[in-house]
Amino acid sequence: MLEALLPHTYGPVIGDTAEPWLYWLVPPGTRARWEPHPYALCLGAPGRLAVPPQSHRLPPRWPGRYWLRPFTPDVRVGPLNLRHVLHHHRPVPSPRTAMPALLSREAA
Repeated sequence: MLEALLPHTYGPVIGDTAEPWLYWLVPPGTRARWEPHPYALCLGAPGRLAVPPQSHRLPPRWPGRYWLRPFTPDVRVGPLNLRHVLHHHRPVPSPRTAMPALLSREAA
């Protein structure tokens, strides 16, 4: 989605067959500047997110995470571009209500 609208400004994205949303990797420190958004949450310390192995590039046949856009150490999704695309497309369901329960499972 972001790649089609804003070529060359995309970065790593994690898909999840068990949850109906995507995880966009933004630059470190983004959470401190992230304004509330109706279609997204910005995670940061002390929250933790398990990332898939680099080899998981296709949706697995079991519930789990995979790289929709591969990870590269020097590339991240631009937060302003991401906010614009999310506002324009208004994806549902929004993770705002379900994410706290997911994060508590991740920390366990």
